[in-house]
Amino acid sequence: MNRFTTISVILILFGLIGFMARAAAADEGLKLKTIEELVKEAQDGVNFISIEKMKKRIQDNDKLILLDVRTEREYQAAHIKGAAWLERGLAEFVLARTLPVQDAEIIVYCKAGNRTGLVVKALKSAGYKNVAGLDGGFDEWAQQGNSVYNFLVEFKMVNPAKINAASFVVDYYQNKKTP
Repeated sequence: MNRFTTISVILILFGLIGFMARAAAADEGLKLKTIEELVKEAQDGVNFISIEKMKKRIQDNDKLILLDVRTEREYQAAHIKGAAWLERGLAEFVLARTLPVQDAEIIVYCKAGNRTGLVVKALKSAGYKNVAGLDGGFDEWAQQGNSVYNFLVEFKMVNPAKINAASFVVDYYQNKKTP
């Protein structure tokens, strides 16, 4: 090997070692986020509007789109009148296919606002310009004594459940082996 080749190989090796050391240091800083960190991240930068402002927008805009992004079971149990149900994780894909109006006024709600933040960000990323979340979500709507609906009746909730979509316990370690 000539001197130039040797020096080049040594420099490349030092560069690779430096890169690998930085990558290893970055991996050591990774940790699982807490639920509080995930909620803050989901809601950061999202425009949330009050229930009073949403009521005014409903009165002023016949074309307002109200999206309920809770689970289908939650929606079927009770929802805000006129809300369309779209599952979180699919909303941006369904709207991109079915609602080609960038300026459509869209208000998103879930139980408390956590899933709302994720959907609002996804819709904005998809190109929708006039998207907001309902501050406090469905729970706040119901707790303020507003009517809710299901396929049977209009009613007012007395005491909404305190659990949320992330409250249930999952058994990740079920037996997966076949006999």
